[in-house]
Amino acid sequence: MTFYKKLTQNTYLIPILVFICFALIFSLISLYHHLTFNTNAFDLGIYSQMIYLYSQDLSLYSSLKHMVLLADHFGPVLIILSPLVKLFPVPETLLITQAIFVSLSAIPLYLICLDKTKNILLSFLLILSYITSKGITAAINFDFHLATISVLPLSLILYFWYFKKWKLYWLTLIFSLLFKEDLPLFIAGLGLYQLIKDQKKLGLQTLTFAAISFYLIKFRLMALLWPGGADTYLSSSVLPLNDPMTLLILLFTRPFIFIDQIFNAPVKIATFINLNLPFALLPLLSPLFWLGVFPYLFLRFSSSYSQMWTMDFHHNANLLPFLVISAAFALTNFKIPHKPIIILLLVSLLFGGLNPRNIIWSVFQSDFANIKSYDYLNKSLDTIPPNAIVSAGSSIVPHLSNRRYIYMYPEVIDANYIVIDTSLTSYPLENEELQERIMNLEQSPTWQLERIKTLLIFKKK
Repeated sequence: MTFYKKLTQNTYLIPILVFICFALIFSLISLYHHLTFNTNAFDLGIYSQMIYLYSQDLSLYSSLKHMVLLADHFGPVLIILSPLVKLFPVPETLLITQAIFVSLSAIPLYLICLDKTKNILLSFLLILSYITSKGITAAINFDFHLATISVLPLSLILYFWYFKKWKLYWLTLIFSLLFKEDLPLFIAGLGLYQLIKDQKKLGLQTLTFAAISFYLIKFRLMALLWPGGADTYLSSSVLPLNDPMTLLILLFTRPFIFIDQIFNAPVKIATFINLNLPFALLPLLSPLFWLGVFPYLFLRFSSSYSQMWTMDFHHNANLLPFLVISAAFALTNFKIPHKPIIILLLVSLLFGGLNPRNIIWSVFQSDFANIKSYDYLNKSLDTIPPNAIVSAGSSIVPHLSNRRYIYMYPEVIDANYIVIDTSLTSYPLENEELQERIMNLEQSPTWQLERIKTLLIFKKK
C-alpha cells in the first residue's frame, strides 16, 4: 500500500502527522526563544511563577502583578497542570505544554472540516492555514498565555457539538471554564448560532450556560478573589462594558459609536482582514464567524490599549478555531467549488503561512549552538539562593521565577538581589535610564556588585 493510500484511508493519519510535526516545531521555537533570553516577565514570568507556587502549595498571590492572578485571568487549569511543574520545575514545561495543546487542537478541527467538505486535500490545507496563521504563530513566538492554550478546549467544544457527542460536549464546556474567563463569550456565540440553525433547545441551554458562567466567574468569583477583579480589562474599553443598561441605551441612542470602533484605526481593519485572509475570506460568509468571532474582536477593538488591536502577541489565537470551522461551513453552505478554493489556499499559504519569513521556518534557521553562549548567565543565576527575593530584568525574570517573591526591575521593594544584564532588553526602561540607574546602584552603599561579563548581580549588604 502506497503512502498516499495510507493517508487517504486512515482518517486520523493526516491530523496526527500535523500534530506531531507542529508540536515539535512550536516546542523548538519556544525553547530557543526562552534559552536565548527572549522571553519576558509579562507573561511567561507571571505564569511560571504562579504554576510553581501552585505546585508547592504556597500562594495564589503574584508578586509580579501584585494581585491574586486568578482575578487577573481566571485560569485554574494551571493548578491542574502544576503536578507537571513539580516533576519538571522549569518554565520550559509550560512552553512545551502550550506547543502540544495548540498542535493537538488541529486534530478535532481537521475531522470537522473533513466531514463537512468530504475533501482530504481541502481539509488539510484549511488546517495548515490554521496552524501556520499569524494568530497562532505570533502567540507561540510570544511567551506563554492562557488565551493560547484555550484553543484546545474551544476546538473540542466545536468537535463534540458538530458530531453530537452531547455528554462530552457539556463536560468540555464545563472544563473550558478553567482556562480563561472570556471563553463563555465564544460559547455564547456558538449558542446563538445553534439557535438560528434549528437547534433551539440546545442553543438556549448553551446560551444560558455561557451567560451564567460568565457572570459568576467575571463579576462574582474574580471580584471575590481580588477587589476590582470584575473590572479587569473591561475598564480599558471606551464603551461602558461593566454597565449593561448604559451600554444598551448607547446602542439605541448612538449606534454609530459602535461602528466607529471597527473603522477608526487602519490597524483594526488590517487585523480584521488578516485574520480571514488565510482562509480565502470564507469565514465572512458564515454566521458562525459573525456570532462566535466578531463580538470578541469588537470588544478588543473597543479597548484603549492599542496592542489589543494588532495581529501580534497572543490576542488572536483563540479566534482561530472558530475561523477555520466558519470557512468549512461557508464552503458547503454556499456550495462553492473546491478547486478554486484549493488554489486560493495554496497561494495564501505560499505568501503567508508557509512563506520563508514565517516564524515556523525559524526553527531551521536558528543557531542552537548559540545557546551555549548564555552559559555564563545560567551558571551565575544558579548561584542566587532559591528563597531570595529578587528584582530582575524582564528577560531574566522567567529564569528566576521559581520563588515566592520576584519583581520586574526597576521595581525593587524588599528584594535582596537585583539582577540586570545590559546585553538584554532594558524594558520597561529606556536604555539611557537603565544605565543611569545602574550607575546609582554601583555608587550606593546598600548594594554590593558582582559583575560577570554583561551580567550585574547586586546583593544587598
